[in-house]
Amino acid sequence: MKSVLIVLLFLLFNCGKKQTEKKTLNQSASISKNDMPIKETKQKIDILKILLDEEIGTEKPEKVDYENYSVSFRNDGDSYSVSFLKIASEDLNKDGIADYIIERNSEGMLGGNANTNSEISYIIMGKDDHIQDKHRILTYAPFSYNILDNIAYKNGVLKATATQNYRTYSKPEEELESADLSFIYKDGNVYEETYLSNCELAKWKNKKVLKNASESFRTIDMHNYTEVLNEKFNAKDFECTVELSGCDNLDLIVEGNFITSDLSQKNIDRKMKQFLNFLVQNTSLTEDFKIVQSHYLSNPVSEELVTKGKLSFNIFTNKEKGKINFRLVLNKDNNQNQAENWEITTRKK
Repeated sequence: MKSVLIVLLFLLFNCGKKQTEKKTLNQSASISKNDMPIKETKQKIDILKILLDEEIGTEKPEKVDYENYSVSFRNDGDSYSVSFLKIASEDLNKDGIADYIIERNSEGMLGGNANTNSEISYIIMGKDDHIQDKHRILTYAPFSYNILDNIAYKNGVLKATATQNYRTYSKPEEELESADLSFIYKDGNVYEETYLSNCELAKWKNKKVLKNASESFRTIDMHNYTEVLNEKFNAKDFECTVELSGCDNLDLIVEGNFITSDLSQKNIDRKMKQFLNFLVQNTSLTEDFKIVQSHYLSNPVSEELVTKGKLSFNIFTNKEKGKINFRLVLNKDNNQNQAENWEITTRKK
């Protein structure tokens, strides 16, 4: 009898232990499942609303339509409307943040109105929904060089047909020339593909002018689709900015600003020499700037165009309270068949 009682007690103990263990395991599994972190998926921003609000700014629009992303302005009787359309949303620069290709259309009262224009923007986003870069391609304006149509985007390539604007080229419609274009985003910029394959300046690797630029930004020329390089150098009482563009021919604009209260001609001449000396010593175009420097050191400074071999240049001087400004415009003519916008657009040789 005693043995039977011992067996019964043993069975009851084990059964209770198993039920307790089962309950504990179930509770543990339930807690683990509920405590797992939930990964939140951030919704894409409404880039069209951001651009629409940016367009409105501090203006008082006549009507805003956030559903169709359009706004109209009275504009003192010269009314116009602006609308935005998303062409694509992709991570163009592979940083894990969505970027956008957007079409902006502005329609004025008449086809030739200054407010009638359209463009395509490649919008590169940064952190915190911040617009980091914008690259703009003009598709139409009353007196634009070209008009773009047949615009289509597929597999990372934006294709379009460029036609000479009849208002600019003053030709009969049947004589207007057209060319097919294709745009890609690559290495931090938007390129028209024939620029990369057919332009001499595209072969300039690590393109830069200023050796110690404090700021640098590359974009695309909205008219002839070449690369545009913008640079800035800052020092005490002096600032230099550079804009470089072109296909085979180099087009360069350099500005030097000196902060000074002495606006005498003697000081202007002194600052001119400092400006030219800076360009010779602190840029990648030393040999070209030496030619410019040599000319102005031995000839009176004027705004007339000077030609020295392949180089043509002129320099403009302006003074205002507390500042002297020099603006050097320089062209290096390597291809005489690219003297005009359409010739540059079609990369004529």
